[in-house]
Amino acid sequence: MMSSLDEKPHYTPLLSELPSNNQGDHDEESLTPPPPYIDDGLVWKKRFYTLFVSSVTITLSLTAAFIYHYTSFQETFSSTCPIPIAGSGNDDVKLPFSPAPVTYVNKFMNTDPETEKFLGEPRPELDQAWHELLDGTLIYFSEEELKKAGNAKSISRKGGGYVGGLGVSHSLHCLKRIKQYLHPSYYYPNISTTPSGNETWADLTVHVDHCLESLRQEVLCKADTNVYTLHWTPHSKLKPSVKVPQQSVCVDWEGLHGWMKERGVGFGEMVHPASHFSKVQGSAEGKAEYEGV
Repeated sequence: MMSSLDEKPHYTPLLSELPSNNQGDHDEESLTPPPPYIDDGLVWKKRFYTLFVSSVTITLSLTAAFIYHYTSFQETFSSTCPIPIAGSGNDDVKLPFSPAPVTYVNKFMNTDPETEKFLGEPRPELDQAWHELLDGTLIYFSEEELKKAGNAKSISRKGGGYVGGLGVSHSLHCLKRIKQYLHPSYYYPNISTTPSGNETWADLTVHVDHCLESLRQEVLCKADTNVYTLHWTPHSKLKPSVKVPQQSVCVDWEGLHGWMKERGVGFGEMVHPASHFSKVQGSAEGKAEYEGV
């Protein structure tokens, strides 16, 4: 009988002593699975595409926000009107001061319901339309407003303040003069061809020439950059018809004209030099010139 001392001790074989299914493999590899293989190039590609997609998303979001803001801005203010925008190269352009409460609206230029009144041959309806359009040609300005307008000087108004007008009134007056110039037998049946104290045909021609040049400069100053298109119509096979597919950005004329009429000043409210007042006080031509009759 063997004693406990003669018994072989129990032991756990070393890993290197365990049998291998494949003698070509290392014992350690057969027992422990290898760590996952990591491709450094693939990691950087994933990071690059993640950053790229994030950048594109942010850029598109900012672009959409800018377009929305700009479109909303366009509904109130015109890019074709002289409104300097920071960073657009117009930082040194300054808007002239005007007390007029101007707002802007979008409209198609061929949808004015008043158009028919201003077309065609002379008639009472046309004359009345021009009379109403030129209501408010002469308006009141305070001394402070004229100072803000560049220390401007103007004729004094009885009771205080000054008498002047807005550029739009001068332009409309010129258009009316040109319209009348086209129909001399109706508007100037007794006009003189020689100087006799009243306006002569030569005077009228000079006036109309001045108006045309004034309007030419105004058109260039406030150049309309809307796109227009050409279309053939049954009316003419020689010249195409012009159409403007876009809405224009226009001054809200109803609001502005209402403000002008509230400030309207009559011809007789101007302070005249004594010599001039006696000459034009009863003059229908002078009254018509300033009141837009």
